[in-house]
Amino acid sequence: MQESSTQETGCLYSFGKGSFYALLIIVIPCLIVVFYYDDIKAKLDGISELPVFHELKQNFKTGAEIAGARFGKHLEAFYADSLRRGTASFSFTNKNNYWDRSSIERQLTSEMSRGYHPNIKAYLNYVEAFRNLAAMEMQVAKIPASITLAQGLLETDAGRSILALKGNNHFGIKCRARPGFRKDGRITDDDFNFHSLAIDCMQMRDDYAWDRFEVYEKPEHSFKRHSQLLKETRYSWMIPRYQVGGVYSTGKKMYGHSELPYYAAWAQGLKSSGYATARSYAEKLTLIIETYQLWKLDYEVVEN
Repeated sequence: MQESSTQETGCLYSFGKGSFYALLIIVIPCLIVVFYYDDIKAKLDGISELPVFHELKQNFKTGAEIAGARFGKHLEAFYADSLRRGTASFSFTNKNNYWDRSSIERQLTSEMSRGYHPNIKAYLNYVEAFRNLAAMEMQVAKIPASITLAQGLLETDAGRSILALKGNNHFGIKCRARPGFRKDGRITDDDFNFHSLAIDCMQMRDDYAWDRFEVYEKPEHSFKRHSQLLKETRYSWMIPRYQVGGVYSTGKKMYGHSELPYYAAWAQGLKSSGYATARSYAEKLTLIIETYQLWKLDYEVVEN
């Protein structure tokens, strides 16, 4: 009887000891991942050092609250005019200056470590170089300039990628394979079609070694092509749904928030619609927009 009791005690002790180790090895790490998921993910993606990352976790309505009375009528008129003329007959001037490069550069260089400073300058140079193209496309296609610029910055590493430098392709848009093309070593450029705005296909490895990307004569054609792509059925549902100045619930949280400003909703929509396969594509676009205050350019377009 005593031996049986000792065995039972030993079993209970072993069970308790096993449970304790399981708690240490499995449960506690899982809880840590759950509570610090965004921080861990940001660290792995190399974006946790951006000061704006920590601000987003606390407040995620920047760029929407400014809409209010000041832009309300302009926003209403902007979206009511859904049949604007072609880009060729439209002009844009930076007369409002809500987006101020010098103040943004001063703020970021004071907050970020010295190693980030070359990228800060490169990103701001890109915005200044292509803000008017993004603005004109927004006036025509209703795609926020902030989204267009953020995608261009991310896809081209601020215009420094080979695809941008040699192919004037700022949005990673691929040539489309012909039906029945050969996925083997014999594949050639003849197996792909490119858009009428493009002039050629350029081979670069992306998902596959044989991927071909569209080549444009000049950046303007790349920006027009981007607008045309996002007006296709796959993406166009976002244009009326996520309007500039709004805060939306997309059904998916970002940095713990379920109510997101329009550009974050756009970023999630692009990711869910298959624009890119990168795990943190939506988060990176949103961080770029917040870090470089690109949402201010959207209001410049609306009031222009």
